[in-house]
Order: sequence, then structure tokens, then C-alpha cells
Amino acid sequence: MDRAHVVAAVDDHPVMLRGLASFLGEESGIELRLIAATCDELLALDLADVDVVLLDVDLGDGSDVEDNVTRILAAGPRVILYTNEHRPVVVRAALRAGALGLVLKGDPESHVVEAIESAAAGEHYVSSRLAMQLVNDPAGAVHLSQREQEVLERLALGLPYPALAADLGIAVTTARTHVQRAMDAYAEAGITLRGGPREAVARSIRAGHIDPFRP
Repeated sequence: MDRAHVVAAVDDHPVMLRGLASFLGEESGIELRLIAATCDELLALDLADVDVVLLDVDLGDGSDVEDNVTRILAAGPRVILYTNEHRPVVVRAALRAGALGLVLKGDPESHVVEAIESAAAGEHYVSSRLAMQLVNDPAGAVHLSQREQEVLERLALGLPYPALAADLGIAVTTARTHVQRAMDAYAEAGITLRGGPREAVARSIRAGHIDPFRP
């Protein structure tokens, strides 16, 4: 008989993980052996026997999910995103970095088992219709330049064009051009922004292109 899959999890909410550990052990034979609050904590542990790591996207420590996925993969285990994250840009970035799938924390626990088994076999897995929508959301494929993101973030904070242009050291006409280019990027992805720049800002926040309230 093949050995049970050994799993680790990285999440800054350990109470939730303890409940998951109980479910996995009782219902599936999968062993959730290691729990860490950060990727650094996980990588300081012995991962030699770990098949799959369940990784939360937002760990609250300022770490980058793409970097976390890359570092875990370099240590050996495969990675499944296990998260409440609903920003398609962030989710897709983690999948591009090599994560094999996505399970939302609100999905049935049985989906976690399926995801672990799939990842252990090197197969991709998406847990639900909502998770599939996040992965395939066209807003996640929109590319915005750094300057376009900077302009939209300042619009989100309520800065008028003269103020945001002065803040970025650019002309007002240049700032407006960056906004138009951002709107064109959405149009190229098949997303019509009938609300103009305001909708571009709102969609960019929801998709994860910008975070105007980050420190």
C-alpha cells in the first residue's frame, strides 16, 4: 500500500488549520504534519517527506505570493493555493509561478482532499465554479504598466489630475493618457468600461492590479 500523502500548510490563522488537520486525519488518511504562519517558518522545517503544501495567498507578513510559491517549489513539495483571496490577478500570478491549483476556504473540505491528491500526482485542480471564475476572469489577464497602476491608485484615493500628476512628476495630459491606456487594455480583454475612469479604478482594485490603501 502506498504511503499516505504528507501535507504542510502555511497560514496565519492556525485555528482554522487545526480543524482542517482533524478532518484530513479522520476522513482521508492524509496527514497534515506541519503548520507554519509564514513561508520563512515553513522553509526552516524539514520538508523531506512533504508532498504538498497548502499555501494561503495573503499571509499578512508582506510577503509576495509568487516568491513564496517559487521558494516552496525549490524546496521540493508541490503547492496548492488554499485561500480566501478573490483578486484574479493575484491568484493567476501564483498559478503562473507554479502552484498546481486553487481551493477556496469556503469550499467543501472534500475538495481539499481532491486537490491534494491531484497535486501529489502532478495534476492541476480547481475546487469550484467560483474558483474557476477567478482563474479565468479576463480582468486577471489585463496588463497595466507600473505608471498606469500608479495613476489609477492615486485616482482611487481621490486625487484630482493636477495633484496626482504633480505627485508623480508628470504632466496632467500624460496622466490622462495613462488612464486611457489602462481603459484600452481592458477593452482589448473584452471588458467594456461604461463608467469611464471610475470603473477602471474599481475593476483594477477588485482584480488586484492596484492596492491604493497599502502602507
